[in-house]
Amino acid sequence: MAERAVRTSVLLAATIEQFGGNHARTHKVRDLSSGGVRVDQGDALRKGATVVITVGSLEAVPATVVWIADGWAGLKFATVIDPDQARTRAALKPKQVSNHKKSDPSPGPTAGWAGDLRNPYRR
Repeated sequence: MAERAVRTSVLLAATIEQFGGNHARTHKVRDLSSGGVRVDQGDALRKGATVVITVGSLEAVPATVVWIADGWAGLKFATVIDPDQARTRAALKPKQVSNHKKSDPSPGPTAGWAGDLRNPYRR
């Protein structure tokens, strides 16, 4: 029997897409190893289905649903992953900068001492 990969208890969000499915669903990852994951909402998946999972900075990792029980599902990755990469947040896309100015910039608070809040030299 093959040796089982070390599993770590985690609480991560993952997106799982089923091939031919209508949309991606968000699941919580509870256990993670280099070979697979245990996710909640297992009833939304089908045993034997091939899916694509995105978790942390890992995107579109192919996996197979190998078991479903008590609202949980176990997925086996098609290839070995780096669990540390799955725990790393995905890089945020930079905000797009627009070249137009706001039409009505808010002056902020102006009454009493609140008008001095944005003054870096206030005492």
